[in-house]
Amino acid sequence: MNLQSKTLNWKYVPFVLFFMFTLVVSLVRYLLVPELTLAVHGIWFLSQYVLLLSFWYTIRGIGRYLDHRISYTKGFSRRVLLQVFLSLVFLVPPVLIIFSYLLPYLPSFITKEFVAVIFILLFAVIILMNAVLAAGIFFSNWQKTLVDRVRVEEERRNTELELLQIKQKQAEIEMKALRAQMNPHFIFNSLNSINKYILKSDHITASRYLTRFAKLIRLILDNSDSKEVALSDELEALNLYIEMESMRFTNKFSYSIVVDDNVSADTLQVPPLIIQPYVENAIWHGLLHKAADGKLLVSVKKTNENMIQCTIEDNGVGRNKAMELKSKSANSNKSLGMKLTEERLNMLNQNTSLNASIEIIDLYDDQGQGAGTKVIVTIPI
Repeated sequence: MNLQSKTLNWKYVPFVLFFMFTLVVSLVRYLLVPELTLAVHGIWFLSQYVLLLSFWYTIRGIGRYLDHRISYTKGFSRRVLLQVFLSLVFLVPPVLIIFSYLLPYLPSFITKEFVAVIFILLFAVIILMNAVLAAGIFFSNWQKTLVDRVRVEEERRNTELELLQIKQKQAEIEMKALRAQMNPHFIFNSLNSINKYILKSDHITASRYLTRFAKLIRLILDNSDSKEVALSDELEALNLYIEMESMRFTNKFSYSIVVDDNVSADTLQVPPLIIQPYVENAIWHGLLHKAADGKLLVSVKKTNENMIQCTIEDNGVGRNKAMELKSKSANSNKSLGMKLTEERLNMLNQNTSLNASIEIIDLYDDQGQGAGTKVIVTIPI
């Protein structure tokens, strides 16, 4: 809603209206009293016009005085009555004094009845002027109040919009900082894996490993400045990472990545490196400590039009056993990767009306022993 901040300008309205009113009265008087000369009619016209303007500006002065003294909650009728009373006090006595002074010089047609009619009209004009002026003041203040209310509402909306933009910009900066932390962490773990593998393997296998690592780093660098990447690129990077880890552990575990038919991996956009930390955790702290037949399953499905669900399930030793082993990875690397990812998902929740979530489920066998871990990551798209 757009309103101009200026109210209506009534500056010239009284001059025009009183001139037209005086002109009509003068014409009527000319028709009723044709024996008067044009000069007398002109004097009557000017006197009446000046008298009406004097009344108006006197009443306006009274109205403005009351405007600063009387609360509007006291009502329109009370305001009019006060203005009428004060106007009569200030206007009628001077008119009576002037009339008594000019009475000997007035024409003979001015009788007592004529004077009574004139004073009745005078009272009526004063009352009408007060009512019109009071109504104008009330309307003007109502209009100002409405304009102020609209302006305050617009300022409030603009302030809320600015705050929202600031929060969004802050969230983007924080998200970018988290991605900047995640990428070195991920690269460090990959380089550490390469180093361990090179020390134990031949050059041919190491070359294959480095080739996959180079391709993986290229994907990471390409997506490092992006808030979102195609799900297909994210799964490709994830597949390269799992393949490298499988080679390092000499195929100690098998893996599979399953994508439901209702998921369009090439068009769906997801935050980069959201799934990888949980896969890394499953391998390092679950499957690494399993004697044989390790299995890793990564499945992706669409829960609704705005959310996808990624499940990372392993049949490793479980979280309790991993904590008992007190491995170096469990004490440091795990906490860093998981913490960064949780913070990123929290930032996603601040930027969308949907809720990203993480659910970790411990799996047990029939004897109640740890049989792996299932992590369910729900991501808005």
